[in-house]
Amino acid sequence: MLLTGCITGKVANLVVQGPVRQLRTRADGAAASSPDKPGILLIALDGIDRDLLYDLLKKGELPWLAMLLGGEKNAFPHAHFDETLLSTMPSSTLAAWATAMTGLPPAHHGVTGNEFFIRETRQFAAPAPVSFSDSAPTLAVYTDQYMSDLTKAPTVYERLRATDPHALIWVAMHQLYAGADTLLVTKRSIMAKAFEQVIEEVVAKVNGSNEARGGFEKLDRQIITVINEELEKGQVPDVLTVYLAGTDLYAHVAQEGPDDARRTYLREVIDPALKELAKRLDEKGALKNRYVIVTSDHGHTQVDYDDIHALSTEAVDDPPAIIRGAGYRLRPFALTVPDSDDFNAVMAYGGAAAYISVANRTTCPNLKDRCDWVQPPRYEEDVLPMAEAFFKNNQDGVLAPGMKGTLDLILTRRPKPHYEVDLPYEVYVGNGKTVPLGAYLKDHPHPSYIGFEERLRDLAVGPLGERAGDVMLLAHNGDRETSTERFYFAARYRSWHGSPSRKDSQIPLIVAHPQHTAAALRAQTETVLGPEPRRQQKITDLILELRSGDKH
Repeated sequence: MLLTGCITGKVANLVVQGPVRQLRTRADGAAASSPDKPGILLIALDGIDRDLLYDLLKKGELPWLAMLLGGEKNAFPHAHFDETLLSTMPSSTLAAWATAMTGLPPAHHGVTGNEFFIRETRQFAAPAPVSFSDSAPTLAVYTDQYMSDLTKAPTVYERLRATDPHALIWVAMHQLYAGADTLLVTKRSIMAKAFEQVIEEVVAKVNGSNEARGGFEKLDRQIITVINEELEKGQVPDVLTVYLAGTDLYAHVAQEGPDDARRTYLREVIDPALKELAKRLDEKGALKNRYVIVTSDHGHTQVDYDDIHALSTEAVDDPPAIIRGAGYRLRPFALTVPDSDDFNAVMAYGGAAAYISVANRTTCPNLKDRCDWVQPPRYEEDVLPMAEAFFKNNQDGVLAPGMKGTLDLILTRRPKPHYEVDLPYEVYVGNGKTVPLGAYLKDHPHPSYIGFEERLRDLAVGPLGERAGDVMLLAHNGDRETSTERFYFAARYRSWHGSPSRKDSQIPLIVAHPQHTAAALRAQTETVLGPEPRRQQKITDLILELRSGDKH
């Protein structure tokens, strides 16, 4: 990691002062900030697709967000609305935000999903658990830098500080904050309640949408209050990232469906909260020379809330039945297991997608043998039998009848040692054969998928690409028109994401500055984003470019 500037101690040594955690200590006599360059306000909305947000803004339904963007009577003369940016693959929270805030794709920064397996340490990483119910890992993101430890690349803040060492950087509730001066969080009890509320057992007891929404509202409203209280003390950060998670959390469980839920939540919760932030920044004169960037991580796709469409972990018709039926010893679905556990297969869940990692079974042929996970698995003997089991079951349902016909694609590739660059995924078509993804899509068009080949390469090809598994499963989800045809790797929910579909993948990117025209902002933004398909890692480059103050 690039830890530059006047830092004493490590980020791990968080100094807890209620909701304010000081991550850096400036040397005596060091400048308190770096105000000569343009400021940055990054509003990071979780789980909002482009069309939904742009429609609300242009209809005048989010007046305070519009104010931050310099809106005038539903027009935005000082803001550029990008129509091209795509989420990473999978279009999931942790992989997407790590990509956006490091400038690198998942195969290079190492966070390949909300859950994934790290072969060389036998560690199951789950900064946002999906296959099991536990809010503790998510809380550890804020208390023990859990996400930062998993991310093997410098953040945008560390990269910014390399050339701008005195920049004052605040991060509010975002999962990545290495390199920032201050982490602002809500009360632990509010965080825990919000994260636990999306656990299936809790959701099943919720009878009304307003009751379900309450914990998420508190999470988002309080973080704005915490920011404003810090601004009241006098200092204004050069760079301020504000992460608002409630839009995504509520969309997963809302009975009215994800689109209506997110529209209402943006109007009734997010926009009033941003009103208070906008007023405080305006009072401080902190918007006069500040870029406002609004973006998200992924969209949402409605699914059916039942055990038929939820490809969970417990029933005889769920994926584990196929793995065990094929003769593998599956790792229990938990954050940690005894070091002596003899598992030779690991499954990580992620909504529309799931990963399976397999061991070299020559290292653990017998029950109670501990596998050597540092060694790569054998392709023909270890990987292909797993792919074949899912392929055949998708056709005949012998091992798990309820999973027959639920999978869109089964992807695999020849393994590499974990320290080498991994190969791209190919489509498994049965009998030990694979087809390159591009060729397969020519013969089997998926019109709802966008930028799939390039984004899958970003996920799989790199020094940490093995964290996306040896076999990747893609459920029929984003390729299907109705929720009754969609399946997902998780417990019962009402909405999920993770697919390469337009609905899950087309994310907003708005860049505004009161002293620049929309045309000028568009030219600057598009120069940084480069040719299409424009992918999420470019957000880091854009922040660095805007903060530099260079004119093009």
